[in-house]
Amino acid sequence: MLRRWWSFWIGFLGIRIEGSQLEKFINMAASRGIPLYDLRREPSGRISAKVRMDGFRSLRHVARKSGSRMRIESRYGLPFYASSLKRQRSLVIGVISFVLTILIMSTFVWDVEVIGNDRVDKQQLLQAAAEKGIRLGRWRPLIDVREAEQAIMGAVPGLEWVGITAKGTRVVIEVQEKVLPKKPAVDGPCNIIATKDGIIQRLMVLVGEGKVVEGERVVKDQVLISGLIFQHKPTIRSQAEDKPEPPKLIDKVQARGEAWAKVSYDQWIEEPVVLEGTVPTGAVSEQWRIKWGNKEIIIKGPPSNPYPVGVEEVSLRTPSLWRNLGLPVEIIKAEYHELRAFRHERTAQEAMTAAQEKARQAVSVLLPPGARVLREMVLPQPAPPGMVKVKVSVETLEDIGQPQPIETST
Repeated sequence: MLRRWWSFWIGFLGIRIEGSQLEKFINMAASRGIPLYDLRREPSGRISAKVRMDGFRSLRHVARKSGSRMRIESRYGLPFYASSLKRQRSLVIGVISFVLTILIMSTFVWDVEVIGNDRVDKQQLLQAAAEKGIRLGRWRPLIDVREAEQAIMGAVPGLEWVGITAKGTRVVIEVQEKVLPKKPAVDGPCNIIATKDGIIQRLMVLVGEGKVVEGERVVKDQVLISGLIFQHKPTIRSQAEDKPEPPKLIDKVQARGEAWAKVSYDQWIEEPVVLEGTVPTGAVSEQWRIKWGNKEIIIKGPPSNPYPVGVEEVSLRTPSLWRNLGLPVEIIKAEYHELRAFRHERTAQEAMTAAQEKARQAVSVLLPPGARVLREMVLPQPAPPGMVKVKVSVETLEDIGQPQPIETST
């Protein structure tokens, strides 16, 4: 590879040699230290080769001594390209100017993109960035990315993090918004209750009083965060009745918070090992009839289902003259679809795999948005002969809290 690069820099020639003593020509060139590259013999008896420019002059003397004729076929290398470019100075200057222009223009900002924003206005972010120099046409080395990030964080409320990346002519402003607590879906004082059974893993009380602790098993409709605020005092027994005084209700608030709990979902699916049933063949026959009162008249199609095994689909149409003025007749369209019986024999393992997939699909329908699957267990169950049965248990982590209004009489 190094020799090829050196040959390119000093230039080399493609030559063709003719004569009756070509072997003598090659031997004399080798003995005088003139290297020949890509040496090949042609069908006509001539040979072609490549030689460096500094060796071509010595090679002419070899050709005379061996009685051979030598002719230059092609020229390669930088000296020949440079000589060609000298005759096209305008083109060279144009190409160099174009490359320099591209290099200079690539140091400016020509695209500013904002990603990650949902609630924060994009124009507000772009305006804050423009005040720190991140705008179209700005020379990129003049932009202080870290200073711009701090400025945007201070100028735009509701941001948790800002990251700016400058690549080429493009600047990407990536933001992460603050996670705000959920707004209660009810008006007035309310409790946060459990929507399903589970084991509390994390309880975050923003407003109200927590009624459960982490690790506690809760049931559906149990109060997790109470909107009733009581004044808790040390237990004082009344001298007259010798009973503890109940806590005093001091306020009713709109309870707010999150209650993340482990929730289990179980599904049992039975699946036959041998599948039997019917499938449509694609053959369809149509029947049209008119119904007037209790009478029906067939106007087109077979009098009944023409297939030995088939299913019928019926649709009704009521013609009208104008707007709500209808006719006391109905047009009935019946489609008969031919069915054929099928039987598919499977192994018990194949049936078990199909049952597992159906059970997983049934569980996935029950999962609420945002639920995170922690564990999945698949347990084969006893089944009747010719059947397989499987139980799929999925444990998730999800927020089970839901606001519930507090009765005014409470």
